[in-house]
Amino acid sequence: MKQKVKELLIKTKRRLFGQNIGNNVSVFQGNGIDFRELKEYAYGDDVRKINWNVTAREQKPYVNVFNEERELNIVICFISSGSIYFGSQRQKQEVMAEVMALLSFSAIKNSDRVTTIFFDENLDRFFKPTKSANSVYETLEYALNLDVIGRSADFNELSNYLLNAIKQRSIVLLLGDFYDLPDFSLLARKHEVYAVIVRDRFEEDPKLFGEYDLIDPVSKSHNSLDIDDSVILSFKEELERHDTELFTHFKKNRIPFVKIYTNEDPFIKLRELLK
Repeated sequence: MKQKVKELLIKTKRRLFGQNIGNNVSVFQGNGIDFRELKEYAYGDDVRKINWNVTAREQKPYVNVFNEERELNIVICFISSGSIYFGSQRQKQEVMAEVMALLSFSAIKNSDRVTTIFFDENLDRFFKPTKSANSVYETLEYALNLDVIGRSADFNELSNYLLNAIKQRSIVLLLGDFYDLPDFSLLARKHEVYAVIVRDRFEEDPKLFGEYDLIDPVSKSHNSLDIDDSVILSFKEELERHDTELFTHFKKNRIPFVKIYTNEDPFIKLRELLK
C-alpha cells in the first residue's frame, strides 16, 4: 500500500507541477470570500457573484463586490461508505483519494490552507488546517488504507458537523458516490460548497444476467438475486430518478458538481468543475 501511496503522489504532482500545464497550476480561482459591498449588475460582471436575495428584493440584479482576494480556506471532506469499495476500472475509493490529493496539492501550491475531514456516520478523522505539502502523504495514506466495508454515510450528521466545526467561510469540497440524498441547503448558505461524485460506469449500467449472490458492502448481508433485463431496467430507472433529485438539489442550492467515473482523468474533470 505504501507503494500505491507513492505512485499516486508522484502522479498528482506531475499533473499539477509538470511542464505540460505550464503556470496554470491551481484549480482554485477564488471567488472572493472577503465581501466589501453591493453594486448594480453591469455588462461583463461575473454572474456567479450575483446576490440573488437582494436581486429578488430590488427587482433588478445586484452583484457582490469583494476586496482583493485573500488566502482561501479549503475544506476537503472524504465521505466514507462501503459502496466506494468497488470499481471495474479502479476502485472508487482510490479515485476519491486521487481527487483529494489533487485538490490538496493545488490549494497548497496556491498558498491556501487545507483542512481534510473523513466522515461516515460520524467524524472519523480530522486533519488540521495546513499549508504543508508533507501532509498530503498522510491524508492520502489514510484514504487508501481506510477499511470502508460496513460504513455508511450520514449526510445530516455531516452537514451539522461542518456547520458547527468550520467557523470561517470556506470552500467546502464534498467527495463521495452520493447514493443517499443529502440536504446541504444550510451548508451552502454559509460556505461555498462543491460536490464531486465518484462513480463506476458498471454500477450505473450493469451487464449482468442470471443468478448472483450479492453482498451489501454497508450491511454486509448476502442476498441471492436472479437478474434479467427487467431487473436491470428497474434498477437503472430508480438510479436515474435518484440522480435527477440529487442534481436538482445541487442546482437549487447553487452547489457546483461534477461526476467522475473511475475510467476518467480526475484532473481534467476537476478543472471543468472549478474553472
